[in-house]
Amino acid sequence: MSIKISNEENQTRVLVLDRPPVNALADGLIRELMELVGAAMSDPEVSVLVITGAGKFFAAGADLDKLATLDAPEGEATVSRVKELHGLLRKGPKPVIAALNGLAAGGGLELAMACDIRVAGKDVKVGLPEATLGVIPGAGGTQMLPRLLGLGKAFDLMFTGRLISAEEACRCGLLDRISDPGKALEDSVELAGKIAGNAPLALAEIKRAAYDTLRLPLEDGLKEETKAFGRVCETEDKNEGISAFKERRPAQFKGR
Repeated sequence: MSIKISNEENQTRVLVLDRPPVNALADGLIRELMELVGAAMSDPEVSVLVITGAGKFFAAGADLDKLATLDAPEGEATVSRVKELHGLLRKGPKPVIAALNGLAAGGGLELAMACDIRVAGKDVKVGLPEATLGVIPGAGGTQMLPRLLGLGKAFDLMFTGRLISAEEACRCGLLDRISDPGKALEDSVELAGKIAGNAPLALAEIKRAAYDTLRLPLEDGLKEETKAFGRVCETEDKNEGISAFKERRPAQFKGR
């Protein structure tokens, strides 16, 4: 196993990438991660998923020895498998937090961008250095980075291949929260606990509607949002949430 699993309080599951020395995203690790992400998304005991890395790396990207041998069909197949994993993260109903404990480069940053929220230690660096290796960010980097940063800043990072600090990444919108060194996972689990206290059906609808804005024209996205609002209006959780607010007590959501 290249991934360690732990279950924290407040229905938070943590997956730790543990493939020394740099947590390179080899095929075996991708397959294992797909299996574990799928299991977490379907487990009623899990409300929030946190992905992090062991040691000094979140993930340093592709296995360079494997990359050196790829021809065109093999290259397409490789990034297609990674994108299938990213699809599970984005389309799954549960929030996913990337806790960047160390360097996130290339495919490692693409994995983090496939998560819903990114938390990183102040000492972390991130970037897409593929152009320095003669390839491109092929596992979603050329598509997600411009959406997060705008074209100019995305081109800056992808054309130069430079790594940037967590502070710069947070300022430009690539990261969402900054932690003290060594505290990214702890802060992510704390954040996950706060999220897990909310209605799971509402969280799933928020996630689906928000990602719709990346693929739909505004008017179509607004229509989908309207349907989602109607769906949650018929849930027991809505009634519980309003009752708890009026009674000044914590809500006890059941996902119904």
